[in-house]
Amino acid sequence: MLVRIGLFSIGVLHLLSVSAATVSDVTARQRWPWNGLVDIDYTITGDDTENTAIAVKVTDTDTGKIYTPTNFLEVPPTAAGRHRITWSTEADKLDLIATNVVFEISLLKYVTPPVRSDLYCVIDLSGGPEAEKWPVSYLSAVPEGGWTDEYKTTKLVLRRIEKGAVSGMENPFNDTFRFESITNESPYYIGVFEVTSAQFKLITGNIGKTWANYGDKRPQRAITYDTLRGAGIGVEYPETDVKEDSVIGILKAKTSLSCELPTEAQWEFACRAGTTSLFNNGGSTEDDLKFLGRFFGNRDDYKGGFGVYVTTVGSYQPNRWGLYDMHGNVEEWCLDWDVKRNQSPMWRVIRGGNYGDPYRYCTSGWRWGDTPDDDSLGCVGFRLCVNLM
Repeated sequence: MLVRIGLFSIGVLHLLSVSAATVSDVTARQRWPWNGLVDIDYTITGDDTENTAIAVKVTDTDTGKIYTPTNFLEVPPTAAGRHRITWSTEADKLDLIATNVVFEISLLKYVTPPVRSDLYCVIDLSGGPEAEKWPVSYLSAVPEGGWTDEYKTTKLVLRRIEKGAVSGMENPFNDTFRFESITNESPYYIGVFEVTSAQFKLITGNIGKTWANYGDKRPQRAITYDTLRGAGIGVEYPETDVKEDSVIGILKAKTSLSCELPTEAQWEFACRAGTTSLFNNGGSTEDDLKFLGRFFGNRDDYKGGFGVYVTTVGSYQPNRWGLYDMHGNVEEWCLDWDVKRNQSPMWRVIRGGNYGDPYRYCTSGWRWGDTPDDDSLGCVGFRLCVNLM
């Protein structure tokens, strides 16, 4: 809703937790003709601005109602000097009609929140796309009764992966492009299951391509990298910028978690769960793979209630860290550019193999890629990651 503001007056300016830096000379002016944008100017004096952030408060003095703007066209600077930030009132969707408002700017000391150490992180999507926030909770163990259908439809569950290393990994296929070793230096959470069609609909409000939707508890298919993160985003890692209307952008906004696609190294480290064999149950044969996921060699076994194509997530055995379908069912997008095979960035990495692949394309170390805008791949889905550090 458009915001109609008559007169700006500037109130008391606050300084919180920063002793050697001050904010002064705050002015605010709406754009003319009115387009929903307000320019806010302020001056910071002093050098003690490390680990600080700008907080803006707007008070409607006619009603006493307080608003906290969050949508600015740029990140508010905290260095010493004169600065301008532009507030998008339309993006904040504020129902504010005022003849007199007061702007207050605070320079806040940023304190890093403690990192959760719980084994599982659960995102409750049941409120659907209209929910302002999705509740996040934590579990120390798999719940009694196991991962019931709600964790494949209305809730996303992720497992904490600790830092560590693995080397000497077997990979006789596409050996040129394999990792010699992987060192995981920071903990992270990664999806216990591939994101399903039911979860995708609750996140986005749509079902994606109708021809690729095979049922609520089966993985979402035919989804592009650009749909997940936004076109032209994430050239380097770590890269936090995503489009607000992308799948990851929506998850970030509604959970306040550092949601992402896993990097290729994060994906393989989690898949292997400490193993160096072709498959994460310690085996390296086609028969070993039949226990772990849907692929060409077992697509008529009807595990999960379906044959030939994708099946219900979690229908096969997990790895020792409790992660399902890291081999087969659908392949999964990773964050990285496929620079091992492409000298210039063209493809994004895809991992895991799919329901129609022979076993050699489903190994822990097999990799390939595709252009981020290709929406014709009915065999590609994704798994969510949450970075902790």
